[in-house]
Amino acid sequence: MAGYNPPLGTKDEKILFIRYSALGDVVRAIPLAATIKAALPEVSLTWLLVHPYEELIEGQPYVDDLLVWDRKLGFKGFVRLILKIRKANFTHMISMQGTDRSAVIAFFSGIKNRAGRHDWASFVYNMPSEDLTEVLGRPVRVDEGRIYYQVSGKLRLFARNLLGGTPKPRVACIIGASKPVKRWPACSWAEFVSMIASSGGSAVLLGHGRQETDMAKEIISLLPEAFKEKTVDLVGKLKLDEMAAVIEACDLVIGGDTGPMHLALALHKPSVGLFGPTLPGQVGLDKINIKLLSDCKCAGCQNWDCDKNCLSSIKPKEAFEALAKLHEFSRNQMIK
Repeated sequence: MAGYNPPLGTKDEKILFIRYSALGDVVRAIPLAATIKAALPEVSLTWLLVHPYEELIEGQPYVDDLLVWDRKLGFKGFVRLILKIRKANFTHMISMQGTDRSAVIAFFSGIKNRAGRHDWASFVYNMPSEDLTEVLGRPVRVDEGRIYYQVSGKLRLFARNLLGGTPKPRVACIIGASKPVKRWPACSWAEFVSMIASSGGSAVLLGHGRQETDMAKEIISLLPEAFKEKTVDLVGKLKLDEMAAVIEACDLVIGGDTGPMHLALALHKPSVGLFGPTLPGQVGLDKINIKLLSDCKCAGCQNWDCDKNCLSSIKPKEAFEALAKLHEFSRNQMIK
């Protein structure tokens, strides 16, 4: 494109990589940032994120610096962010966000080489593309078989100590979602967790936010006393990098359309997905091993105001049998 020069790979070049939200999208962008850094190891790469996603990316080997946007500061914070970008003297911008705000950032950034896309304002980029081969001016590809996200030794030890007394298989139960309609009911989770405990395994409840914290307490309250000691409630108690370490330390993962499920995929954990208002292909979770779908005729409607809890049609026994099947398959693969 006119006016756009791909990075040469020299030490004096600085890339601003933009994928600031949401959690699932940030996780899905990790292989892209890692691929850029692998192709241009001498170039400095700064990742722009909103708080608290820096918890997940800080310390990853493909990132040289982080630029954290605190959206709680409102318009003043947005202006400060743009001023920081202008002062940083970036030579290139690679935006994977595609939103109005990212287009505004590009327009006022002062960065000469800007790559990205927008539905109606792609003119703010002089390389209106997210294709890395086009953006970098050289053939590159993401290795689908590689685990790009790296859990540190310190965090592995943290997770091991946290879960040390829990019996295997350990099942990470990602109980929440951004919308209430995307959450499996607490009573279904309680019945499912009871099945895990009665079979000799343990359940690790994961999530964040007040609603999910309350939901975890409800799940625990519905469990028979004998099964409570085999259930670890970590909802709202972990930073994002700690959650990643805990997911890695578990044997299996189950959950719905929510950010931590993208972490499970990024870590290549055997997973069962629960879907109703959204379908796996709509939200980038189509590579989950086993996908259980609501029998609602409107599945995939993305109607957040729906008063039907369509996920309740997925029965705990069905989920447990899917998990057991997946666990047996995973064990056989390890033996091979």
